[in-house]
Amino acid sequence: MANPRVIFIIVLLLFLLFSPDPQQPSLGQQFELDQILGRERVALDVLSSSKYGDFDALNGTRNLNLTGLRSEYGYAWGLLDKVKDRAKEQVAGVLGNVGLGVLNGTAEEELPLYRNVTGYIGGKWARSKVAEGLLTPQLKLSAVAPEGTYVTQEYNRNLTGHEGKVRLKFREKERAVKASNDSVKDISATLTIWDDESYGDWWEMALHGVHFRDFGGMLLTSTSEKFAGIFALPHFALSNHTYAQAQQVLNETLRETIQKQATSLNANTNPWSSSPQGAGEGLFSVPHCEYIVWLQQHPLPFRSQTKAAGEKDPYHLEMLEHELRFPTGYPFLAAPQMTMSMVAFSPDCGFVIESKGPPNYAPQEGLHLQGPKLESLIKAGRIHILFFACLLGGQIMLLVRQMKEASTPSTRSRISFYTIAIQAMGDGFVQLAFISVPLFAEATSLTMLATAFFAFLSVTFFGMRFLMDIWTVQSTERRRQERQQATSARSNTATPPNGQSNAQATPAPASVITAAGADTLPLPVTAARAVSSGATPIILPSDQDELDTAETNPTTADAGGNPTRRELGALYTRFYLILFGTVILSVHATSWPIPLRSAYTNLMSFLYFSFWIPQIYRNVMRNCRKALRWEFVVGQSVLRLLPFAYFYGVRDNVLFVENDRHALLGLLGWVWLQVLALVSQELLGPRFFVREGWAPPAYDYHPVLREDEEGASLPIGFAQAGDEEPGSPPAASKPGESRDKGKRVYDCAICMHTIEVPIVPAGGVAADGSAGMGAGLLARRAYMVTPCRHIFHSPCLEGWMRYRLQCPICREVLPPL
Repeated sequence: MANPRVIFIIVLLLFLLFSPDPQQPSLGQQFELDQILGRERVALDVLSSSKYGDFDALNGTRNLNLTGLRSEYGYAWGLLDKVKDRAKEQVAGVLGNVGLGVLNGTAEEELPLYRNVTGYIGGKWARSKVAEGLLTPQLKLSAVAPEGTYVTQEYNRNLTGHEGKVRLKFREKERAVKASNDSVKDISATLTIWDDESYGDWWEMALHGVHFRDFGGMLLTSTSEKFAGIFALPHFALSNHTYAQAQQVLNETLRETIQKQATSLNANTNPWSSSPQGAGEGLFSVPHCEYIVWLQQHPLPFRSQTKAAGEKDPYHLEMLEHELRFPTGYPFLAAPQMTMSMVAFSPDCGFVIESKGPPNYAPQEGLHLQGPKLESLIKAGRIHILFFACLLGGQIMLLVRQMKEASTPSTRSRISFYTIAIQAMGDGFVQLAFISVPLFAEATSLTMLATAFFAFLSVTFFGMRFLMDIWTVQSTERRRQERQQATSARSNTATPPNGQSNAQATPAPASVITAAGADTLPLPVTAARAVSSGATPIILPSDQDELDTAETNPTTADAGGNPTRRELGALYTRFYLILFGTVILSVHATSWPIPLRSAYTNLMSFLYFSFWIPQIYRNVMRNCRKALRWEFVVGQSVLRLLPFAYFYGVRDNVLFVENDRHALLGLLGWVWLQVLALVSQELLGPRFFVREGWAPPAYDYHPVLREDEEGASLPIGFAQAGDEEPGSPPAASKPGESRDKGKRVYDCAICMHTIEVPIVPAGGVAADGSAGMGAGLLARRAYMVTPCRHIFHSPCLEGWMRYRLQCPICREVLPPL
């Protein structure tokens, strides 16, 4: 039978080989593209031939022949002049009269502003008083867009709450050919906006516009089938001077874009679409609110030490920005964050919002929109990625030390398989995330791939290897228990109820006892048949581990019919299926509404940080006090909590994750509650919090030793009193009795030293309270008594049982610790 993997690879290669090449656009597509290009050229002609003031938004007497800018559409253009006045007030409040002079073209002064604003800003917004009392505009979609363009009349991106949060990502590219006016640049941004008062209201859209470098102002707008925003952008400018600058830049950039559309094989029907992916509205498009955004950059909080008259770069910002983009090691100070004020207006939905900050709002409520430049963010991201790589290295080191500690079947059988599996699942999730992110962030690809390699080592070479070892040991134990239960069931079935053996039953053949077990040989023909005496034969086990070699070696076991290898294959398959399924679900969750996405993240974090729960459960079921090294427990808890503490608790984190201090405190408390449970299980016993009957019976290696008339409950082998040194107190009256009342002395057959243990008198309690929960509990932890009534030091027997689950004296099989 052919290997399914080979068949899959062959099918994939055939699909890639015979997949059709990109085809030329059909006649229908070409006709549609020609119509779109015709409308764009007409709109560009309107932009080129119009003047400042041609669009009378207040009275509606002067309209432009552009989609959405005619009075019959029903847009709320009556607010435009008020919104522009509000934007001018922000310019004056940030830059003063100097800023207004630069805005109107009557002053020339170098201001401490970034000339390239590629980066991120974010903050809070609130509804502006400009639009108070305005009724919602009644749009006529049939007049704006062709009938059948939208599948519903419900508007998307409509803000109904009074406040929320906003984030902008700027992309400002340097043009290969220097523009005629370098003080104005075309710019694009991705606007993400939240509405705190409405369930799940959050949207992401693409905006396009211009950046006025002289005074740090930006004018951005959305564009769609019902609003030609990019072609009308200069008419939203705050002055005649900025109108002329925007018109000049857009004439150049729009003409280049239209030319590319006409010559491209796969032309984009709307290069200025507000869709974040840059595509059109799609097959099932819905109407959405349009946005016009005015931004004003705040001056940077530093000044030049020496400012000569007529100096081109008095604040050395050009050198700073060049050093950020092309680092040479020049000892510059850290680049300060960008701060911007915002006013946004939706002409079709009729709302106006602005950023929260002084002077209209207290600094505690907001400081407008703040964020780092892209170069600073990349630098911080690299540092944090390297720090996370160090955390992964620490996790690998702790895992390797734990694997060395659990190097025998006895120690591996104590460890919960699911505890290690959950941790390996988290490392696999990190690996896939760090491999996929460089596809979108090339600047940090090298450090991310290096960190992904650490995660790959953790999950593949160490985590999965440890899981395989644990599964092999524990699956062997499970099969042995199943065989023992089946044997007991057959024995109970074969024995008559009255307890007498059947005389007519065929006697069993003789067994030859070897180190490998019992081998049955056929009897000679002349040999007399053995008559069963009814006595139970005693078979001594071999002086090795109770695990068979074939059972602990999956490579050789499969040849003999052992299903260990098949189980391991199924284990790998289930592990990676769950991992990939979780990753796919998490990627899909990024598009969910904020409440659902936050609930999903908190739920997955809670489940991930429950990795000590399976170990606590296994300790209870096996009556095991300690299975893992304490440095492994504490170290893994701390190292795995640190990244979550950063994203949940640090405000300006590199991924702009919203802080949730309550969820962080909940995760911290939950993890350390599990660690406290593991500590309590070692000190007070693994079942101290479990009611009797909730767990299967298990042997207690630290029993309370009591005297009785026959002495059957006491361990075997009193230590004999030796010769006393001169000056010593009188010896005990009986061999094995300690000089302290209520204690006896035994010999440990492992270290050959004596053990002094407390004994509870028959019908009473020891004088020191050794039968209680206080000091007596700690005293009982010093010794261990086997089912065969041999006593040893606890460290001695625990060290012995790491390698063999047999009594060192009589070789009787011991229950797991």
